[in-house]
Amino acid sequence: MEIKQNKVDDLNATLKVVIEKADFTDKVEKTLKEYRKNASISGFRKGMVPMTFIRKQYEKPLIYEEVNKLLQTEIDKYLLDEKIEILGQPIPVEDKDFDWEKDSLEFNFEIGLAPEFDLNIKDLELPYHKIEVTEEEVDKYTENFRKQFGKMQEADEVKNGAYLKGVFYELNEEGKEGEHFHATIALGDVKNADLFLGKKLDERVEVEAKELFDNENRLQEVFGLEDEELKEFNPKLSFKIDQITIHQAAEINQELFDKVYGEDEVKTEEEFRAKIKEEAEKMYESEADRVMLTAGLMKLVEKTSFDLPKEFLIKWLKFSRKEPMTDKEAEEMYNKSEKGIRFQLMEGKIAKEFELSVTPEEVSDKALETIKQQMKAYGAGMKFEDEQLKQFAQSALQNKEEYQRLADQIFAEKMMGIFKEKAQLKEKKLSFDDFLEEVKAQNAKNQTQENLNDDESE
Repeated sequence: MEIKQNKVDDLNATLKVVIEKADFTDKVEKTLKEYRKNASISGFRKGMVPMTFIRKQYEKPLIYEEVNKLLQTEIDKYLLDEKIEILGQPIPVEDKDFDWEKDSLEFNFEIGLAPEFDLNIKDLELPYHKIEVTEEEVDKYTENFRKQFGKMQEADEVKNGAYLKGVFYELNEEGKEGEHFHATIALGDVKNADLFLGKKLDERVEVEAKELFDNENRLQEVFGLEDEELKEFNPKLSFKIDQITIHQAAEINQELFDKVYGEDEVKTEEEFRAKIKEEAEKMYESEADRVMLTAGLMKLVEKTSFDLPKEFLIKWLKFSRKEPMTDKEAEEMYNKSEKGIRFQLMEGKIAKEFELSVTPEEVSDKALETIKQQMKAYGAGMKFEDEQLKQFAQSALQNKEEYQRLADQIFAEKMMGIFKEKAQLKEKKLSFDDFLEEVKAQNAKNQTQENLNDDESE
């Protein structure tokens, strides 16, 4: 077997692949013998079907299959060994006179070559947001933890945030109670909550059905109504209160500290607030890093000039689609994906130049870290041993999409480190709300520019 590259220009080349019969004959013959051994065909004993019969039926499909396997594996190996970076995949050149009976089979492919360009991260000037955590935000996070780890307690009187268990009665024109429905409702879902506030156990509240909830779907759920029934359902209702429960926020004490951060990790309210602030700063730093990375990549793409094998990529888009596509449709798809291709090339160049890679061990560690954060967020961090958490993490990694998501996240974090180390960062202090406004404005500006670029390319 032989593979040769013929470079057309800096961005295009062809591959000539010559496969000899000897490259696939042994495998084909072995498979044919297996077929004969197991063939059950009427008129012949098992294993005694003539080889000429087996060969006539199966030989050509097997040759096609083995040759295609060889082409795929050997071309991939050749490109890797020769360090040839391509865009898309090789496109076979059609040969109408191709003869499968020849001793030497010649295949030709077009390939699009990745462009060469230099990185200039050190010359980049980027804003870097230093997001300040205010005492008001620490207060907000503290209250969130108090709510998260609070408890439901029974009460004698309806107050804001209460949950009510009771019975709805339909009232007829005389105000007499008819059909009834047992239900639990959250006062936060009720449209006219004032009607309920201050009511006590066994007291009743009268309300029209359509005026009960802000969301009609909730009315449908409580009364088990079909879509058509919901349209006509608007009786006057009487709700008898059987039970009142109110969420009681957790006290700021050692019990709360232990639930949030683990036993004896925090001892005082001052330490608790300091820990909250520290974690918020880390979270905000991650957000600032993400925005900085996106801005850095965009600037690199804008400032780094290189051509792409456009004609090849348009052709490849047509070739790789299952559904037929016109030249115009393929070009439109290329125009929409060109920016993404440039971003991918830039990321690949950064990975190559700075030797960035992601190991399975790093992905496992990230999965475990993510599971721990999720357990903590749901208030369940103290319920599982480390070994159990590791099992949860490994189970999550069985999902290929989740594995790739975590690997991409790790790679992005490594790129952030490169930009923070190499680029010229101009620190800008601001609040989180102001940061969000800046990001929103920048995204809108980027979208406007993309729309202008799309209009120009049409």
